Amino acid sequence: MKKIKCFIFDQDGTFYPENSKLTNVLREKTKKWLMGKLSLDRREVENLYKRLPRKYPNTLDGFRSLGLNIKDYHRNVFDIINPSEYLSQDENLISILKKLKRNRFVVTFASKKYSKSLQKTLGINNLIKQTYSLIDFFPKTSKLHAYEYIRKNNNLNRKDICIVGNNLEVDLIPALNKGYKTILIGASTKKFKVKSIQNIQGLSAVCDGI
Repeated sequence: MKKIKCFIFDQDGTFYPENSKLTNVLREKTKKWLMGKLSLDRREVENLYKRLPRKYPNTLDGFRSLGLNIKDYHRNVFDIINPSEYLSQDENLISILKKLKRNRFVVTFASKKYSKSLQKTLGINNLIKQTYSLIDFFPKTSKLHAYEYIRKNNNLNRKDICIVGNNLEVDLIPALNKGYKTILIGASTKKFKVKSIQNIQGLSAVCDGI
């Protein structure tokens, strides 16, 4: 891990399990928002929710293709959710992040208000140097722009930075193609040379090998 000088984390599905109740709540709030904005019924929104990511892996690109406003998405989905109703302080996560002893950043599609509340709920708010919402970089929507911003502002090389996320196509592939180190939270893939771990608890064990 001596080679790594900075960690950049995805947030939802990375700091807590993707199959958690909070994920389900976020998904349901998003569907209701889509139904209201696009005048869709339940069957139509379910079909859209399955179809849209196939064409637009990046959620923000998908919503913008439908003429939807991302600030409105943040206000009416993320900002009305209280993460403490579904999660609590995670001592294991706190311990893992403390052991890294490197600068830690978050890059997320979520709103800043929600992110602050989530990190406080998990007990990691004081362990994250800075959180960047992709809305900060509009009209650019790729997480790579945020990674590059962090890299340049901290005078780092790409090989000094490790990106950790649960979405291979959105969180990691753009970074991997530019020379960043990456760790996938989830099932391993043979198509790309990416280290993978089942969950965030396995992070410390793989850091020395990247």
